[in-house]
Amino acid sequence: MLYHNPVQIKSEFTFFSIFGILLSLSAHNNHAQRTDNILNNVRRNEDYISTNMKILPDRQHLNKSNILHWHRLSKHTRHISALILTAAVMLSFLLSLTGCGTGLTLTTPISVTDYKLNTYVQIDSYTGVNKSVLTDAIALCDYYEHIFSRTLSTSELYRVNNQETDTISDKLYELIQTGLEYSRLSDGAFDITIGSVSELWDFTTDTPSVPDDTLIKNALSYVDYTKVNLTTDSDGTHHISMPDGYCIDLGAVAKGYIADKIKAFLVDNGVKSAIINLGGNVLCIGEKKKGTDFTIAVKKPFSDSGEYMELLHINDTSVVSSGTYERYFYSDDGTFYHHILNPKTGYPYETQLCDVTILSHESTVGDCLSTTCFVLGADKGMELIESRDGIEAIFMLNDGSKLYSSGAKQYIQ
Repeated sequence: MLYHNPVQIKSEFTFFSIFGILLSLSAHNNHAQRTDNILNNVRRNEDYISTNMKILPDRQHLNKSNILHWHRLSKHTRHISALILTAAVMLSFLLSLTGCGTGLTLTTPISVTDYKLNTYVQIDSYTGVNKSVLTDAIALCDYYEHIFSRTLSTSELYRVNNQETDTISDKLYELIQTGLEYSRLSDGAFDITIGSVSELWDFTTDTPSVPDDTLIKNALSYVDYTKVNLTTDSDGTHHISMPDGYCIDLGAVAKGYIADKIKAFLVDNGVKSAIINLGGNVLCIGEKKKGTDFTIAVKKPFSDSGEYMELLHINDTSVVSSGTYERYFYSDDGTFYHHILNPKTGYPYETQLCDVTILSHESTVGDCLSTTCFVLGADKGMELIESRDGIEAIFMLNDGSKLYSSGAKQYIQ
């Protein structure tokens, strides 16, 4: 589980930027030299205008230290000063209407939270945008769920799994193709056709149980990613074919893909600094402020005290964690069962790893690699990470020890 820890950020406009606007508003009085003389006279009388006026949603900047002493000014100076003060008040008011000012970097993020994809989804934007941009971004979870869900009867993937269609959308084609790539990369240790087995295990019910072994063995006969074929016609139409009974499960890759699409949507709508949290997938846009990273806390597996496994300092980066602690249960005889299933046996993987955390630029890659490395095990998993540019990883073993890829510690300060 991942958390982030906000740091206060200040945004300031100089007086001279505002004053430039005011000069255009008062173009009817084209006496620039006279204006300079008046302002110099103001300074001599120990009156000043702040050169670092903070743009805030309230009017905290309109205090005695930041405004002019009206009784000491001439009529013309009061006219100029009134324009300055009016503009400042109007700007402050407009900012309060637009979520602290479109494009500004905020001291407190605009935050939207909802329950989607069987997890809590949260977006914190440190760029001032209308809140509807964030709610529209979260709504993309519903849009993509109706494409990628294995269980939703109205989804595109559900229709594919039930042989109701062989024509698929660009998005489903793209994600299945990605899943097949990592299935090949792991030589089937990660297999997107695990769906027939996944259907037998229910880790969300209040009374989970181990499926009948006969059912598991039967389901395994429908698991083989090499039997999935993707084709594209000359007109760009995509098709899929696979044997009856096969069931594609994109649960290990879809959240990362959706996180990347949410990021792209936010960036297209002017967001330059934000953090997206989809349960075990965290994706940052830019920095919190120039030179300041986001801080991500990776929860220690099975810890009830909120203890951290690691604190990561990142910007414009994805952090994805997968592990045995996410969904699991103990059987009546005390055997531990977790949700990452072995496509060769139909039962949870037996591995020395309890957590795999991947740092990458794209959350889709992090999602795929976190599961792939987990099923490959510590040695082969780390070997895979070291073979790929721009990817770092932290593995936690069941004994509490940790393994780091060669560049991972740059994120730990």
